[in-house]
Amino acid sequence: MVVNLEEKGLVRIITVEEDGKEISKLIKDVIKEIKKNVNIPGFRKGHIPDSVVRAKYKDAIKEEVAKRFINEKFQKIIEEYNLTPVSPEISFGDVELNGDKLKLTLSFEVAPEFELKDYKGLEVEIAKREVKPEDIEEAINRLRNQYAKYEPADKKVENGDKIKIHYYIETDKGETEEDNFEVVVGENQLRQEIEKEILGKKKGDEVEVRDVPLFNEKGEEFGKATVKVKIEEVYKKVLPEFNDEFVKEINLGENVDEAKKKIEENLKKSIELAKNTEIENKITEKLLNENDFELPQSLLKAELNYLIQEYAKQLESVGVKPSQDMLMAAVPSLEEQAKKNVKLMFIVNKIAELENIKVDDEEINKEIEEMAKTYNATPEQVREYLEKEGLINNIIYGILKKKVYEFLKENAKVKEVEVKEAKEENIEETEKEAKEKKTEGKKKGRKSKKETKTEEEKSEEQTKKKKRGRKSKKKEEEDKS
Repeated sequence: MVVNLEEKGLVRIITVEEDGKEISKLIKDVIKEIKKNVNIPGFRKGHIPDSVVRAKYKDAIKEEVAKRFINEKFQKIIEEYNLTPVSPEISFGDVELNGDKLKLTLSFEVAPEFELKDYKGLEVEIAKREVKPEDIEEAINRLRNQYAKYEPADKKVENGDKIKIHYYIETDKGETEEDNFEVVVGENQLRQEIEKEILGKKKGDEVEVRDVPLFNEKGEEFGKATVKVKIEEVYKKVLPEFNDEFVKEINLGENVDEAKKKIEENLKKSIELAKNTEIENKITEKLLNENDFELPQSLLKAELNYLIQEYAKQLESVGVKPSQDMLMAAVPSLEEQAKKNVKLMFIVNKIAELENIKVDDEEINKEIEEMAKTYNATPEQVREYLEKEGLINNIIYGILKKKVYEFLKENAKVKEVEVKEAKEENIEETEKEAKEKKTEGKKKGRKSKKETKTEEEKSEEQTKKKKRGRKSKKKEEEDKS
């Protein structure tokens, strides 16, 4: 067997030549299999001469012989040349089969070789955050708004009011749709040009808005519509008093003082979570910016496909059926994220190698047990699924990444700085971002553990379910843009 190796960036091209008895045997075996399954006029099935089969199925024989040969020899070849493909994606090039002589080429990608820049003692600046009295008051106001009640009122519509409307739309193409539902004015549940006309109106009033633009998934205007809205009822918001009775009702404590202490504790936890997220984000940014190397296209392609699938699932989870145009519009930003994910994976693995950071069986079993609890399954069922889908390595990477980041944070030089002019980050949004960062999808195995919700979070979640307004189908289509 003659093997030649060619390098083009991260691509390795191997040309293999072999002849003799081994190839002759492979050809005979392939022809024998074909004879069992084909019918050729003038010959009994299974008794077709080899020469006839070889002439009629020349290309199929060539491809199958090459496939079987490589299946037998590939591992030996890559071990001999100390090569490790980064993905299962192996491409065949030219294949020649003349008599008992086989010549073929195949190509695959290997991992990039790069010198890791300094990763110990990374200097990280984060915004200084602390719980202030006004933060507690703001949290209290949020709670009061979450548990607000709406009462019918003979009044003009203002932001914050809930209204019941009959909604009728007719496009410039003659398509019509109508519905009855309730919305809270000022919470972006209706188009702004429509809300503008509704403000100041009363029960029984009707408004008509002409030439309302309609947009497709790419944000391109494809038509206009006339929207008619009749206000059937107006409800004013009534905020509850923040007293002992109220905090008991929402399980936040026995009295106001106890509730305020819990709120303060929850805000401190949120701040710590936000700080941790910011530190990790800053570390990630430095690692990506300071290390530059070529990335395997096969891994980028696989990661991009995964991100597109996850994006489609996210849309479906909120009731939006993604179209091909909608998914294609998201590809540019998803491509950038794919590059970052793949690049970070190589950096994390490199740090783990240099620092001898490993993942043991106990850690893998623990992660699988946590996943089993999340999906209401047994650990055995989850493991079987992961092995079947080839996702065990992704679970291992998720654990490894977490351990590497703990190492990086322990060795980082973190400095908290005052942010005078910039607005403070919204704590709730930051906490949500932190949780989403820990849960980056099943494929990556980056599943966050089940986190205990604070009483304030539970209250907010329950209230959102009660307060969530409806939108018309046409509005949902417009919102996609």
